[in-house]
Amino acid sequence: MKTFNFSILTLVFMLMAGLSGCQSKTKSWSQAQKETWTTNCMKVMTDRGVDQKDAAGLCDCMLKKTSEKYSPEEAVNITQEQERQLWQECDYQW
Repeated sequence: MKTFNFSILTLVFMLMAGLSGCQSKTKSWSQAQKETWTTNCMKVMTDRGVDQKDAAGLCDCMLKKTSEKYSPEEAVNITQEQERQLWQECDYQW
């Protein structure tokens, strides 16, 4: 019985640690960094011919997905493939 309780507690601890790790990435983005990221995203999208409303929705999604997985410093260095995966999560095809 002690092994079972230990396993459950270990699992709960690991889940909590994983969730707090996700939150720390999102919280590491300042408002200014979010605004700069969104401005740059909107420019890229509208330059590609995406209308303002659709671009805003896609950029909001991309910021959410990016900030959940990467700190601002990490986001600068993501690969094109990592970026494509994020776009696909937001249902946008290049």
